[in-house]
Amino acid sequence: MRPFLPPETSTLKAAIVARNARRLRRASEQLRPSTWAQREALAALRAASARLRGAQRTEFLFGPDLRSWLSAAEEAIALSHPPASDLDLFDRIARGAHLSEAVPRGRIDRMFRRRVAMLARRLLSRVFAGIPGLVAFLTPPAARFGPFPLDLGPDGEEARLRSEVHLRFPIPSTLRHAEGAGLELVKGGIRVVGTGRPADLKLRETIEGSGIVLTRRVLSSRRGLRPGPAVPGLSHRLGRALDLLRQIWPEAHRETLAHTRVVTPIVAPGTVSFSLPDRPGVSYINVWRKSLVDLADDLLHETAHHRLHGLEELARLDRDDGEARYHSPWRRSPRPLRGILHAAYTFTYRAELLSRMSRTGGPAPRAWTSKELDFEREALRTSLRDLADAERKGLLTPAGAKLRRAIASRALRI
Repeated sequence: MRPFLPPETSTLKAAIVARNARRLRRASEQLRPSTWAQREALAALRAASARLRGAQRTEFLFGPDLRSWLSAAEEAIALSHPPASDLDLFDRIARGAHLSEAVPRGRIDRMFRRRVAMLARRLLSRVFAGIPGLVAFLTPPAARFGPFPLDLGPDGEEARLRSEVHLRFPIPSTLRHAEGAGLELVKGGIRVVGTGRPADLKLRETIEGSGIVLTRRVLSSRRGLRPGPAVPGLSHRLGRALDLLRQIWPEAHRETLAHTRVVTPIVAPGTVSFSLPDRPGVSYINVWRKSLVDLADDLLHETAHHRLHGLEELARLDRDDGEARYHSPWRRSPRPLRGILHAAYTFTYRAELLSRMSRTGGPAPRAWTSKELDFEREALRTSLRDLADAERKGLLTPAGAKLRRAIASRALRI
């Protein structure tokens, strides 16, 4: 079946899996363990990845857990071997999420490299600590690794409370452990040691009628995200939104199931939804006072972002320097080129969804659907003109120019 926007998901997925296999091999070769537990963790990672075959291998290499871990590992490895120039090191730090830690006063000072070295050690420690949960239940039958300490604190991005470890295999689950517990990887399974109690393993909630994991809500503050309680009844509501998407646009429903692996409800004033490049497949969605149409729209919107993040993993699409060059009709403010490209890509999906709703008489009022569709068409025309201008100025790479033409071709038919 011809994709709405190329490439086909099967083609995109195969390319990402092949690339991540190379990234994993390279990271496992470059990581330098400094403790017995780290050496055991690295050995467990190598043993698990070597035995994976077929669908399980694809799921491991395409899933959000490994892709997030790879991003963290590559950053830690890079910072452990910093360039000689402070400016080059600053540029490298600025591309990640830890600039404020390395440059708390907003400028390079005599403590800059020491802070970067401390940051690199902390990130490496976190990378090694994440391996046991990453490869739990994937240990070869004749192997045994650990025990590894389990003292992870809460994590807002993962919607994880203290003393919890999220596992992906054989099915998404959460391991709850007591303080001081250790995790041993044995014969395709796990064993919790040091507590005298069996492992407390609970299946993770999923969106009704799908395999998409639904987490507890997370709360946004100046200090970042922090985990909160679950949202009662949300699995059913999101399940109905998915079913609505299936009725209106079956291909978009399949894309959502293929690219969205985790939905995390957020409490963040002024935020509709977002996703992070280093957590592909994880959609953060503000679900409060949302209609089923809103929820279906949000699920599809973040799915489009996941698709585009996947394309960006495979090839650079722009030569964006971060300057706010073009006005965004959606933000109503100037935005960098990459923001315009992402908006044009993702809102083309929304325009198609609205177009199908207007033809089939979806649950939203016809006047509202028509008004929203008119806005999306005009916004896309404006942004596609700006992207054409960026292409003429050499700000899009060949891959980005090809994508712009695909978006334009599709948008003209909506």
